[in-house]
Amino acid sequence: MNKRVVGLLIAFLLAGALVASISAAAGNGDPWVGAQPAVKVSPDDNVLDESYLTLGPDNRVAVIWSHAEAPHGVFMAQTLGSGWTVTTVASSGNLETWNPVVAYSGTQRIAAWAQGEKRDVRTTPRALMQKDEGLAAQTIITPVFGNIEIGLVVAPTGMHMIFAATTNTSRTVITKFPWDLYYTHRYLTETAWAAPTVIITHAQVIETPVPNMTTSIWEPRLAANSDGTQLHVVWQQEQRVTTQDPINPTTSFTLTTWYISGTWQSGHMNWATPQQVSPPAQKYTIRPNVAVGPTGKVHIVWTELIVGKEGVTKPDEQYINYRQVGGPAAVRISDAAIKVNNQKPTRTAATIAGRGNRLCVAWHGFYTGDKEEIVMNCSPNEGMTWSGLINVSETPTRYSFFPVARIDAQNQVHIAWTEFGLVDTVIIPKGLYYRTGTSNVTRVFLPLILRKK
Repeated sequence: MNKRVVGLLIAFLLAGALVASISAAAGNGDPWVGAQPAVKVSPDDNVLDESYLTLGPDNRVAVIWSHAEAPHGVFMAQTLGSGWTVTTVASSGNLETWNPVVAYSGTQRIAAWAQGEKRDVRTTPRALMQKDEGLAAQTIITPVFGNIEIGLVVAPTGMHMIFAATTNTSRTVITKFPWDLYYTHRYLTETAWAAPTVIITHAQVIETPVPNMTTSIWEPRLAANSDGTQLHVVWQQEQRVTTQDPINPTTSFTLTTWYISGTWQSGHMNWATPQQVSPPAQKYTIRPNVAVGPTGKVHIVWTELIVGKEGVTKPDEQYINYRQVGGPAAVRISDAAIKVNNQKPTRTAATIAGRGNRLCVAWHGFYTGDKEEIVMNCSPNEGMTWSGLINVSETPTRYSFFPVARIDAQNQVHIAWTEFGLVDTVIIPKGLYYRTGTSNVTRVFLPLILRKK
């Protein structure tokens, strides 16, 4: 074959490959090759926004959620690899429940959740509840105020829990959202929890307070090393400044991502100095999450907001950032700007899972179309390189929100999320979904072979 013809052929093929690559990147991710089909694990559509997933021994997977409407309560589904068994963790009567979490202690499931009259009215008293499988629910602390976002791990050193809240009962104070970061512990052989203590106050990391500033801790997340001697906590730190203009008061925000580690020594958790992990140039970072690698490397993700005229509630652009504590600068792993619908939720959230050297990060959003998908990006080498976007949910006619992911010993990723549908102009829940597949999602490109005639 003429060399010029061969050259033109190569150029044509490469151009086609480039176009295909750009088209794939512009979509909502490649198909999750070899993954099992998504299954609905809730028996009905009555599911509140955020759920939680955990892995246990002998292929156990447990997913926990709250009802969005009456009958209120906390519910759980478990599989041992085939089929799901649904149980009621707690029926709460007229009280709403939210932010449920679950962890395994052996084969026993340990659950915790927030409970109160009205989830969205943060000035109403609420309780932090906890229940061991087979035992009655117990109250860890009440009354507390706030979103009561919870982190729970079970390790050889015991059960460790964090949450963001305040015990201040002043309505004037509560309306300023003064949520502190609390920690409590329980030994595996006991049923009682230690009295929760504040480990970071809502204003502790603010170096230069200014007039009319309020501060708050939101979205804490918790991870631990395998023996439970090291805890790793991240949170969203909020600074809110309101002008005193009586005619047209305005509020400005600074949202940063913070990290603190704790070391278990002689029956106590000793906490290090907190550090900001989001770059100073990023003024709006939200919803962080954390995972720990086999050698103790700490991996953190968060949502970076690019804010325009509509402020932090409806940002112009959003990106998922990844950073290893003590490692290089943060990098965006979500490719192009993430889009979300303008009703709920208007900001994306990421989950991170690790096993061995593998990491997988998933979030909700879309790049094409107008409805959120669950999109995943995995790394085979603890964040050094990333494989590319995978579409986990593959539900272009529905809204898929709030993923939570884990990786098992066979390097399979397990992901749960909530789906919503549009009825008239209202987004309503359509149930809790689950899918599993390999974390080895490196794209495969076929080589171009030229045969000499």
